[in-house]
Amino acid sequence: MSSPPPTKPPRGVKQGKETSGLLMSVIRTLSASETNEQREKERAKLEKEYKKSDARLDELVAAHAQEIMEVMQKFSSVSTAMTVWGQHCDAAVARLAACRGLLQLRRDDLKRLWADARTHHYALQMLTDIERVVVSERETRELISAGRVLAAAYTLRTALDTADTSLSHVDALHSTRQHLDAKKRELVEVIVRRISEAVYRGDRSPLLRRVSARRRTALLLSELTKNEEVTDAHLQDITPEFEASLSEEDKTFETTVMISLEALGVLELLKEATEKFKVQIQNELLDVIDSVSRRIIDEVDVEAEVECEEDGDTPDAECVTETARPLARLVATLGQEFRACAARNKRLLQLWRAALQRHKISDSYLHTEQHYWSAVQQVFQLLLTEYLDIESVNLAAVRSTGAANSEVNTELRLADYFAKKKPQRRRAKLFKLNAGGGACPGVGVNPAGARRRLVCRAEPAHLHALLPHLHALCAHIEALHPGGECSLRAFVTDYVRSGEGERLATAARTAIDTAMRAPSAWRQTVRAPPSGSRHRIIFACCAEGWQAVVDAALAAKRCGPCGGVEALRATTGALAALATQCRAAHARMTPGASGTGGSRATRWLADDDIVRFLQSLPNWRALSDPAPTPAQELKQAYEREAEILGSSLGDGAVTRREIVADVNVLADLAMLCETMDWLSTNIKTIPSIVSGTSTTGGGIRLTDKFVNDINSAAMIFEEISHKCLLFLHLELRIECFYYLGQEERAEGTEEGGPEAGGAARLAHALLAFHEHAAAILAPNATAYVFGGLGEMMSAGVVWRWQGGEVSAAHTSSATARLATLRHALAALQLPHDGLHRAHAYLHLLACEPGEIISSVREKGAQFSELEYLNAFKVIGARRGLSPADMRAQLKHLSTALGHVGVTV
Repeated sequence: MSSPPPTKPPRGVKQGKETSGLLMSVIRTLSASETNEQREKERAKLEKEYKKSDARLDELVAAHAQEIMEVMQKFSSVSTAMTVWGQHCDAAVARLAACRGLLQLRRDDLKRLWADARTHHYALQMLTDIERVVVSERETRELISAGRVLAAAYTLRTALDTADTSLSHVDALHSTRQHLDAKKRELVEVIVRRISEAVYRGDRSPLLRRVSARRRTALLLSELTKNEEVTDAHLQDITPEFEASLSEEDKTFETTVMISLEALGVLELLKEATEKFKVQIQNELLDVIDSVSRRIIDEVDVEAEVECEEDGDTPDAECVTETARPLARLVATLGQEFRACAARNKRLLQLWRAALQRHKISDSYLHTEQHYWSAVQQVFQLLLTEYLDIESVNLAAVRSTGAANSEVNTELRLADYFAKKKPQRRRAKLFKLNAGGGACPGVGVNPAGARRRLVCRAEPAHLHALLPHLHALCAHIEALHPGGECSLRAFVTDYVRSGEGERLATAARTAIDTAMRAPSAWRQTVRAPPSGSRHRIIFACCAEGWQAVVDAALAAKRCGPCGGVEALRATTGALAALATQCRAAHARMTPGASGTGGSRATRWLADDDIVRFLQSLPNWRALSDPAPTPAQELKQAYEREAEILGSSLGDGAVTRREIVADVNVLADLAMLCETMDWLSTNIKTIPSIVSGTSTTGGGIRLTDKFVNDINSAAMIFEEISHKCLLFLHLELRIECFYYLGQEERAEGTEEGGPEAGGAARLAHALLAFHEHAAAILAPNATAYVFGGLGEMMSAGVVWRWQGGEVSAAHTSSATARLATLRHALAALQLPHDGLHRAHAYLHLLACEPGEIISSVREKGAQFSELEYLNAFKVIGARRGLSPADMRAQLKHLSTALGHVGVTV
């Protein structure tokens, strides 16, 4: 591209001095000339200068000709050499071009060969991978069968990774991939089942085989090296080589679980396996129940059963019947199995948490100990539902109504499960056992037709054989989770409250009714357990009835915190039924209780004033007061009682219909009195029996209402006993008046006179009653019945001697009558001081009227005014005094009695 033409610089601008040579000066001169003249001058000047330069050049050429010649020669030689070298280069370029052509051909061949080699290499590698993938299924199956799950997991994962990456485009392997996926799922099932077996079936039957020394050493080392806190560092050494190095004797729970968890981690299915294991907890526990049930059914060794009892499997042996013994052993064994599984499950959680941490997975999916114990409670509820024949739906309805407004509990309970599902048909049975072979004795068969057998027949009464073990299990669960609700205890409490309490009450009432309505009821007697220092003879039916009450109370006590307070209603119901029967028996045994006539003692007991009077005397209070009563006080009580009762009996003659001549009737009343007293004493001990500590479930905190009900029931039986005792007390006193005052009218021809005949009959009746009642009544009751008879006899004799029509023979036979009564009291081992009044009255009848009046004036009145008047009447008739003399003597007597005072 040409440069722009030069421009004329403006005027006045001074150009700098140029040093670039002549040519530049010329150019500037020509360009700066403005006229032709100036240009001509400049051209001439330039030509001049050119000629000078040309001359100068010639001089220089001449001066340097030699050097120039040399240079030209050298230049010529160099040019020649360059030409030759150029020819060589052209030849080399030609040769290189020929080589390049040949190399290009060889490169294409090599490239083609290299491509073929790579193709064969990839094809061979693909075939190798395909073979490895295809063979891995068989290798995995062999490793699984050999128990090497970690090696199988590595093999299966490698095969699946190869099939999903380098062989993903191979459609022919689609079926193989499906088989590998299926094998992967199978391996996960195997691993989860292996973990479940390690947890739920680890060392279950130690008695079936002896553990070798190497096995015991491995177990001991695993326990010694066990660390409570497990981290992912513990799983770093778990490799297929480690798994292969373990022998069967070296395998422990720890190694089995860690290898299984590492295999799940290799398969990247720890999360899914965690969920699978969690949902299978209940099924695994049911399998444990199934296995233990089979062992108990198949076990027929009696010595093993006795050894199991000695080890504490059935501590409450008194409530375990032969029928329920297998079930009690089943529950006890299950409690031990579930506790052992819980310990292994706790360690499993630590190892599983470490495995999740190692593989960067959250442990929120992992189950907890609470999940495990919740499942344990659920399967126990199913077990109880099966063996106790519980209608779960009904119990669930009762449970759900009480918890309708309560806050939601995340823990699944059996009652809630049934309440939500509302099944229309009967639920599936618990076990799925094949009932092969004949049924063993005592082994229950599923009534619905069954594919399995129970260890015993289903019966609600089996609950009490299970309660000790259930209490222990509930206490263990509550100790592990303080403050949390034990659904198993709530389930048992619901059952006891809704069904078992009523069943106990019905069973107790049925037992009491059966005992009371038996043909031998109220006739057959039995020796009761020693009460204090003596054996008591009571009615056998009452002993059986009391045993029913005790059974109901002990059953409630065994329920303990599982509804024991509600179950106590069966005890009060049984006491009410027993009280009804005893009242009816007392009404039947009491003579004349249902009629208007009959026994005078019965009519007197219907009078509250007489009953209050008798119970206010010291001899009655001495029955319950352990402190001895002074003899003088008792003597005064006997005299006052004889005076009051004698005045009532002296109003009219006692007929034979008004006494109980049959001593067996009195003996039955004595037996009833002792039985009722025994029952009352035992009933008062029920609170201590129920609330006392026990190894089975502890006592029950009794309510005030229950204690009051027990005291009221005891008072009922105590009242019946008191009525029987008061009847016997009154009956003997009425018989004294009957035999001493009325009997001689029909038996006046007896030897010894009529008076002696009545006394002999009375003595015979008293001795007969004493013979029958002495071995029945308690000593204090016997003392109350017979105490004061001497005073009553004396009152009867005095009353009889006051009769208007008395012959002289009465006085002659009085000594024989008193002697007979004295001998009777001696035979009864009673003091005969009470007959002193009769002796004094007999002496009074033998005195003159004047002597009696003088004695009254000197010593005071020994008898009542009426007795003195009757005595004067007898003396007057006996001595033949005229009416005037009698009036005078009575006037003197009245004056003496009025002066001294009449003794009432």
